[in-house]
Amino acid sequence: MGQHHVWRGMTALLVLVGAVSMTGCPEELKASVSLGVNRRSATTISQTAILAEPDHTAVPNTVAFEVCANFPDWTRPAADLQAETLAANPRYQGMLNEEPLRSLSEKFWQESIISFTTYGLSARMEPIYLSGVWTIADEIWGCYEGDRGAAINRGELAEVWLINHRIVDVAWVENTYLLTVEPTTQGIQLMQFERQEANDDLPLMVTARDGQAIAAVSGDWD
Repeated sequence: MGQHHVWRGMTALLVLVGAVSMTGCPEELKASVSLGVNRRSATTISQTAILAEPDHTAVPNTVAFEVCANFPDWTRPAADLQAETLAANPRYQGMLNEEPLRSLSEKFWQESIISFTTYGLSARMEPIYLSGVWTIADEIWGCYEGDRGAAINRGELAEVWLINHRIVDVAWVENTYLLTVEPTTQGIQLMQFERQEANDDLPLMVTARDGQAIAAVSGDWD
């Protein structure tokens, strides 16, 4: 769906994100678990991006995906409430104006597409809190139920958060994951898709139906 729009003279944004290995057994995608918040000090999150141009003759292969959390009416909290909440959180007290939290806070608060190839409860806290997703934090843990977190770390699944967008299609084209999305005025989706490669870095390109490239950032940590 919508793939013929992608190759019309655009320069693709590839977000390359690393994967962390971990053992465990695969399990069918399903939902619902509740986890506590680890107050470990904030971890550094990295991102690498390069520009590439896809092959216009490539035939896209559909990739299986699942929306594991969907909140169509969600909006980010007001900026003053966000600042007040972070300042009151022992995890961030006295650190919000220091690196790396200062840059991370700006990144996650401003961006709408966040990708992951690793999972760790403590490391997930930065994207959750700094993006404003903390308002629904208790309702998204089903995305990591059972073996899902381990499957992400083994490189079997990748995850993408779509803020003010909804997923239309996922395809594998010329060694690149092509996510076609549709902008929305509000809402958030957390979706996971099956990886087709075993690379250390995840090649990801996000576009709207009309082929316009949409920026994505990594939520992974070192």
